[in-house]
Amino acid sequence: MTEGRLHIHVIDELKTGGAQTHLVTILRESLARYPFEHRVVSLFGDGPIGDQIRSLGVPIDVFDFREYFAQRRFLAVAGELEQLFRQHRPEMVEAHLTWSRLLGLYGAWKAGVPLRIGFEQGDLYFNSWKFRTANFVGQSCAHRIVVCSQALADWVRRTHGISRKKLVVLHNCVDVERFVPGENPSLRRSWEFLGAPTVFAAVGTLGSGVNKRVDVTIRAVAEARSRGADVALVVCGDGDQRTALEALTRDLGIQDSVRFLGMRSDVTDVLAACDAFCHAAPFEPFGIVCIEAMAMGIPVVVPDSGGIKEAVEAGTTGLVYPALDVSALAERILHLHRNPQEARAMGMAARSAAERRFSVRTYVQRLYAIYGVDSPSPIESTSA
Repeated sequence: MTEGRLHIHVIDELKTGGAQTHLVTILRESLARYPFEHRVVSLFGDGPIGDQIRSLGVPIDVFDFREYFAQRRFLAVAGELEQLFRQHRPEMVEAHLTWSRLLGLYGAWKAGVPLRIGFEQGDLYFNSWKFRTANFVGQSCAHRIVVCSQALADWVRRTHGISRKKLVVLHNCVDVERFVPGENPSLRRSWEFLGAPTVFAAVGTLGSGVNKRVDVTIRAVAEARSRGADVALVVCGDGDQRTALEALTRDLGIQDSVRFLGMRSDVTDVLAACDAFCHAAPFEPFGIVCIEAMAMGIPVVVPDSGGIKEAVEAGTTGLVYPALDVSALAERILHLHRNPQEARAMGMAARSAAERRFSVRTYVQRLYAIYGVDSPSPIESTSA
C-alpha cells in the first residue's frame, strides 16, 4: 500500500452504539498514524456518530435503504454498494455490523476490492436459520473476520460455521489518553441522592430485543439496600423496557436510589461520577463500556459468561459473579461498598489494565498488520 490509497468503512447506521464508538476510535488513531484516506458508508441514514466522523475530516456516504429492506430487495442494496466501490476503487473495505457485513462485503467482492474485512460485534439476536446460512455463505466474501472476544469466536464458529482460519480475535479498544480519571462532583450532585451512597453505573440499551438485563442490577441494588448498604444506581440508556424498569424500582421501594438518565453523549463523565460499573447481560460479546469504565479508573462488576469476562482480572481490576444471579451480584455490590479502599485500588489496577491491554494504538497496529502494514508512520493529522 502507498500513500493516498482509500479505505472504506461500511456500517449499518450512525446512531450512538458500541460498534459506532469503536469505529470513531480506530478512525482517529488511523488518521493520526497511517497515511491512508478514509471514507464511511452508512446504510440506514445519518446520526450523532456521523457528526463525530465528519469532525475528523472523513467524508460519509449516507444511504437510507429501509424501503429496499421493506421490499426485501437485498441484492439491489448490494448492487448500489458495488457501484459505489467501483466509483471510488478502495484498496480495502471494512464492514461493521450485520447488514454491512452481509451485503457490503458481497458488493465489495463483486467490485473486486482487493481486501475485504468483516467485523463481527455479536449478532446474537440474528440467529434464525436464514441468518446462519447467510453468515456461513457470506464468509467467502471476506478475507478475515475480526471478532471482539474469544467467546464470540467460539460462538460464531459453533452457530454460523465460520472457518477458524477466517477469524481473528482482537478485543475492542479505547483511546486511553482521552480518559482522565477523576471525580465529577457537580454531575453527581445533580442526581440528588440522599446521603453519600456508593454509586454504581449501568449502561446500555433498555430494549427488549437487545436485553442488557438491567432488571438484574436493579434487584441486586435493592437486595444490597435491604441489607443496610447505602448504595445507589444510575442507568444510562433508553428503550421500550424503561417504563417497566422504572415501575420495578417503585415496586422494590428504591425509586429514590435509582436515576434513569436516558441516552447520553457524556457516558464517560457519568462513569467519572460513579464508584463502580455493573453489567448484567448473560452473554455480552465484549462490551466497550466496560473497558471505558476501566479507563476511567473505576472497578467493574461483570458476569462470568460471554466475552466481557475476558476484560476483567477477578479480584484485581473488578469482580465477577455467576450470570443472572441477583444475590451474587448483590454480594459484589456490598463488597465494594464496605471496602472503599480496596475498590479504589481495583480502579487504579483497572486503569493500568486498560492502558496495557486495550489501547487503541496496539489494536490498530495489529489490525493494520492484517492489512499488510507492519509499522505505523506518524503523520500530520487534522483529526480531533
